[in-house]
Amino acid sequence: MAAGSAPKQSKADVSTPTVADVAARAGVSRATVSYTFTQPGRVSPDLRRRVIEAADELGYVGNEAARRLRVGHSLALGLLVSNIGNPVYAELAAGAEAEAAAHGRFILVANSDESQERERAYLSFFESQQVSGILAAPVGDVPEELLGMGRRGTPFVLVGTATGPHSYPAISGDNERGGHLAATHLLDQGRRRLIFIGGPHPHVDLRLAGAKRAVEESGEPASLEIIRVQVQTAKVGEAVARTLLRRPADGFPDGIVAGNDLLALGLLHGLIMGGLRVPEDLSLVGYDDIEFADFAIVPLTTIRHPSAALGASAVRILLGMETERDTLGRFEPELVIRETSLPG
Repeated sequence: MAAGSAPKQSKADVSTPTVADVAARAGVSRATVSYTFTQPGRVSPDLRRRVIEAADELGYVGNEAARRLRVGHSLALGLLVSNIGNPVYAELAAGAEAEAAAHGRFILVANSDESQERERAYLSFFESQQVSGILAAPVGDVPEELLGMGRRGTPFVLVGTATGPHSYPAISGDNERGGHLAATHLLDQGRRRLIFIGGPHPHVDLRLAGAKRAVEESGEPASLEIIRVQVQTAKVGEAVARTLLRRPADGFPDGIVAGNDLLALGLLHGLIMGGLRVPEDLSLVGYDDIEFADFAIVPLTTIRHPSAALGASAVRILLGMETERDTLGRFEPELVIRETSLPG
């Protein structure tokens, strides 16, 4: 060997993190590390978090990809949404993808387009791909197929409101409080003939409950009419506006709370095209604070909903880094006043 030259490093000299290394770093047994990556349901959230953090610090997760595939798990997480055309779900996906990437994971996004049949097909696809977990924002209630996957060992997080007792984590903003904020804002302006327009979703039901409570608590001679729609899109909102414009003056509302911003933007377009002045003749409040809300022909008053933060938190729950309880109080709604309502 020439003078001054360094010996070549063999492959055997390269230190590759092992299960034992991760166990030592996390302060757990080797079995706990193994179960964390192959049967996460057998490990407590706190231990899973410690193992995953230790694995990330040592660079173990990337080296584990092939082994996890062999034992029936991938580094992919599935994200099921009911309508990717709604910017709320695009924000949800962005938050989930950023958090997943920070931990060496990947997100597979599936759009059911408000179809429960398509939703079932995507869940079957996720199971065939052996995803490590699922973030679900379903069309309605949690599908039985998803509950079955949970029983078979694929963890999932509902990004939305769970109805009744449930054994799975579910995270959402305080939709009841958001609906209360929206209706109270209209009542504070002197609006008394209110309408709530929204679709058949558990979180929308809570927004409606909040609006009802605001009217009941106001002590004013106010009314709240309810109009149900099958889907909450701008096109549907415009159609509802055309129907409202056919009403006589004494049956016309002076304030509307919409179940989401897309619905509200469609209502806004239809009402203005019909000759109505917003907010002089009618005040309108949406929900979600999507980017388009601030760029409407009349900027939309709305309730801000932290969709990206929900997506990120759902990923952390799937990875065992936090629990549903850790998220309590984190996603408070906020009233954002713009020009579709009078100043508060």
